[in-house]
Amino acid sequence: GENDFWVIKVDSIGNIQWQKEFGGDSTDILTCMQQTNDSGYILGGYSNSNNSNTKKGKRGSYDYWVIKLNSIGEITWQKVIGGSVAESLESIQQTTDGGYILGGESYSNISGDKTENSYGYTDCWVVKLNDTGTIEWQKTIGGNEGEYLNSIRQTYDSGYILGGTSYSNISG
Repeated sequence: GENDFWVIKVDSIGNIQWQKEFGGDSTDILTCMQQTNDSGYILGGYSNSNNSNTKKGKRGSYDYWVIKLNSIGEITWQKVIGGSVAESLESIQQTTDGGYILGGESYSNISGDKTENSYGYTDCWVVKLNDTGTIEWQKTIGGNEGEYLNSIRQTYDSGYILGGTSYSNISG
């Protein structure tokens, strides 16, 4: 496609151990990744590729795309998450229960995987996955204009802290 996820594993002195490319027939943008507790990796980003090549599934024009790799870069599972319009995954973290917290933006109302309507132009969209990529819960957060989530992290009390930008006045 036009762009693909590209992941390179190097050793402690910079020698390439392996590299992998993941993508479909169009644009696939890797925005976040983390090593997981099982010595594998979780990759996150967004994609408008159709079900093609290594990309499996499509919801709207752009979707969250999450790929779980083992320690040598092979796909264990992948998940395409989104509504009928567009979503952009910006942040991912493994949680203390072995699952994953995802944060980004959504332009979709209830459709596909989205269970809540939009408040404005775009909203923060938080999705909690279990360790196999199944959606446990999700939350749409926003006002009457545009919200953009840049980072999400689990807190010591097992909650989550989100950071980003809002263009809305008090609303939503």
